[in-house]
Amino acid sequence: MEISYYNLLKFFHIIFVTTWMAGLFYIPRLFVYHSKAKKNSSEYQTFIIMENKLMKFIMIPSLLFSWLFGTLLVIHLQAYDEKWLILKFLLVSVITIFHMYCARIRKNFELYKNLNSEKFYRLINEIPTLLFVVIIFLVVFKPFN
Repeated sequence: MEISYYNLLKFFHIIFVTTWMAGLFYIPRLFVYHSKAKKNSSEYQTFIIMENKLMKFIMIPSLLFSWLFGTLLVIHLQAYDEKWLILKFLLVSVITIFHMYCARIRKNFELYKNLNSEKFYRLINEIPTLLFVVIIFLVVFKPFN
């Protein structure tokens, strides 16, 4: 079995996108339950620890490596001007902004400054799913080319 550079890049990109998306699907769900916990309870503290570890050990490294291997794939394929890829890049940028927004929410919980309701977190929980579906559609069907 020959492992090409392209397949190796694609392999790592898929692995890190998968772990990043798992974190983005999970952290708003944690916020739903965290927003219902009493501020000085052990449950509240447990959510702080869970969210911090999820962000620090899974989501941030996965974000960075997703971008790294995705960028290396684009360079390797020299696919700079493909319209579907440009749109994918824009949507991944939106997911990255959502990731940073979740990091800020996590920090607000840690500082006891949560400003949002359980309902709000249930609503934003759908954002990464919708973006993910559109991005996968673009990757599989490569429209506009």
